[in-house]
Formats: sequence, C-alpha cells, structure tokens
Amino acid sequence: MPAQPWRRLDWTLPEWIALAWKLERTLRCSRQHYDACTRHVQRFPGQLVAVELDRAVLLSLRQLMLDGHPNRFGRPGRGNRVGDWTTRALMDVNNQLARLDRIERRNTL
Repeated sequence: MPAQPWRRLDWTLPEWIALAWKLERTLRCSRQHYDACTRHVQRFPGQLVAVELDRAVLLSLRQLMLDGHPNRFGRPGRGNRVGDWTTRALMDVNNQLARLDRIERRNTL
C-alpha cells in the first residue's frame, strides 16, 4: 500500500471501510485530518456496494455512515443531505442488504 492511501485507486470495499473506521476513530480535530477524510471519501468504491455479498461489510459501512461524525464519514444533518455521498451509499447498502435477505429466504424454502 502506498504511503499516501488517498492516492490509491484500487480499493476493495472492506479495505476502504477499515481505513475509514480508523480515520473516524482518530481523536484529532485538525484541518489535515478532515482533509484526509475528504480525500478518502473521494476514493469511495461505490460501485462495489451493489456486488458485495458479505453482510458484515455492508452493515459496517451503514454503521459508519449513521454513527460517524458529519465532518468525517457520517451523514450530515437534515437539509444538508442532497448531493452528499452518504445519501447514495446508504440507499445502495440498504438495497443490497434487502437483495441478500431475499436470496437467503429463497434458498431456505
């Protein structure tokens, strides 16, 4: 992995989430930290959410967006969500979880 993770282009969803949680849990409120979070969000592999089959990965991403700090990876407050990356990502995560539930129910019958 390069010394500057925000330059990386080939993220897998679990790797991206792991680094996002690490950045989220860092107890630092500085411009550099928020810039690092912003750069990491810009590299979010959103297209991989629709093909992720691991429920734990999807739930971790959803938890990050719902519980995260709005200046890092969390959802912004009401009225500020239009165009935010979390809006689309949360919808994709919920849709994929619903698909996995339907597949699981179909396979158990």
